[in-house]
Amino acid sequence: MSWRPLTEGRNGFFTNSILAEIGSKYGKSIVQIALRWLIQRGVIIIPKSIHIERMQQNTDISNFELTDKDMATIATLDMGYSLFFDHYDARTTHMFME
Repeated sequence: MSWRPLTEGRNGFFTNSILAEIGSKYGKSIVQIALRWLIQRGVIIIPKSIHIERMQQNTDISNFELTDKDMATIATLDMGYSLFFDHYDARTTHMFME
């Protein structure tokens, strides 16, 4: 499950040139490419938005499929750690238990 799959735009996510280039091939936004990548990997996504147009855009991802090459290219963007908190730190567990 991916909670906050769009990283709240951290690290220049919404302007990522690789995602933008792939998006232009499909006529899709960076957000749609990222969400589609997660879906194709079998990840349940829970994107958050309070804007109707963004909610609609977030659901308009079932009418295309990323190629294996696109999937592999996007996978190289994985930094290997959470941008929100350390999942392996006991203090994180404690924080959620309070």
